[in-house]
Amino acid sequence: MYKLFYSPGSAAMAPQAMLEEIGAAYELIKVDTAARQHDGAEYRKLNPNGRIPVLLDGDFPVFETAAICQYLAEQHPEAKLMPAGGQQRALFLQWLTFMTNTVQVAFLDWYHPDWKLPDAAGQALIKGAAGRELARAAQVLEEGLPGGSHVLAGGFSAADIYLTMLVRWSRSMEQPLWLWPKIRAVAAATYPRPAFQRMMQKQGIAWADNWPG
Repeated sequence: MYKLFYSPGSAAMAPQAMLEEIGAAYELIKVDTAARQHDGAEYRKLNPNGRIPVLLDGDFPVFETAAICQYLAEQHPEAKLMPAGGQQRALFLQWLTFMTNTVQVAFLDWYHPDWKLPDAAGQALIKGAAGRELARAAQVLEEGLPGGSHVLAGGFSAADIYLTMLVRWSRSMEQPLWLWPKIRAVAAATYPRPAFQRMMQKQGIAWADNWPG
């Protein structure tokens, strides 16, 4: 049985939704971030960076959300959450890497500018730059996606789940990611899926109140 260490609404959303799509047995373990449990010695044995999530497969820990998603897809090829090869697999890896290395990093700066600078003026500059970078990255996705309801022309994949997680993260921004039509179409097709809904229910979170529908 898998164990997934999570906090509500965190990057654990994507791997948990994948586990629900796969139908795999797993235990959900909440990490109390208010109590700084992720900074504790026991958690850092699993992830020395102290970040969430961590997937435990038996006694084998995997951290970094994109790596967890790829691992689950490879362990369960029958779920068809990642293309087996060729150009579609290359595009899957391209967009998954872009979302974690570019988009997710900008979100961290937007939500946590205090991690980089202590003063309010400096934090405002970081947050403003992060917002501009997110808009730029959204345009890259908008121009690169094939259209329709999926990140890949070949159909539904873990990349749809990952992008939909990021769309939810943008709900409190002046320019939420759903302002870009292709991105909105992916999220509109993904968040109503039963697996995604079960993930949100188990985490105790909701979709975006200001979602345009």
